[in-house]
Amino acid sequence: YSLIAVILALGIVSCSKMHNSYPRPEYSLATTTKLGEKLVKGTENYFGHIKSDSQKNIASGVSLLDISYLNMNGYAMQMYIYSVSLEQAQIEVCTPDAGTALGKIQKLSEQANALNQSVTVLGAINGDSYSASDLNPTGILYKNGTSLKGTFSDATGGYFAIMKDGTARIGTQDDFSSYKKSIKEAVGTKFQILKDGFILPITDTKAAARTAVAISEDGMNVWLIVVDGVYFYYSNGITCEDLAKVMIACGASSGAVLQSGDQTTLVTRDEKSDPVMVLKNLPSNKGLEQNVVNGLAITQF
Repeated sequence: YSLIAVILALGIVSCSKMHNSYPRPEYSLATTTKLGEKLVKGTENYFGHIKSDSQKNIASGVSLLDISYLNMNGYAMQMYIYSVSLEQAQIEVCTPDAGTALGKIQKLSEQANALNQSVTVLGAINGDSYSASDLNPTGILYKNGTSLKGTFSDATGGYFAIMKDGTARIGTQDDFSSYKKSIKEAVGTKFQILKDGFILPITDTKAAARTAVAISEDGMNVWLIVVDGVYFYYSNGITCEDLAKVMIACGASSGAVLQSGDQTTLVTRDEKSDPVMVLKNLPSNKGLEQNVVNGLAITQF
């Protein structure tokens, strides 16, 4: 019995040592970029671990943040954020073949490359959703001051607009009639999640791949945000509430979701490639770029 007791004791000690020596991951919220640091400090209980972050200055007033992280629930995440100063760059609507006809869809990279024939495009994200029956955008569509579609096809959508005075605006269907004469560029939004610095009540609580836009209080700074989803080891999507927190941390006062799901797309400029605009994110449909009805392109003056 004494021998058995000694053997059991040695086994317990051995197991204890094995358990204590098991390699544990080292979690850190350390960032290498200023915007990454702002996001971590400005969002309470969202970021759990920063795997990597980098910020590329594309042109004066335009940068792209690439941040890979774990959220507080331990899920892998991938987010991209274009930061745009409207004092130094523009945001224009891109459409299939850079045209004005409705009823068409096309990959965002192809839309951006078509627009690049007339202006220098620095990057772009997908815009509005569309009707499968007629391929028309769900919301309004303005291009270079011309209304291509001046009505909304759903009850909840709003709009993101660049006004003729050069400022950005996020609005609703209720205020559209008051501002429509002052709109230069506009696409529809799915729903607004941030207004005057406050997170709005949100019924969509699921985590998903999302495309979103946010603006500063004075309308002179815009953030174009893409979060990938559905890939467990890569990125699991974001809730609207957490997305609104990210917007606030960026410095935004208002923000809206443009799209959720397979059409979430971000392209960026690659001077060494042909075509010039290339896919940056990993779309939810097996990584394949989907056709979209329009997009928001960052262009140089």
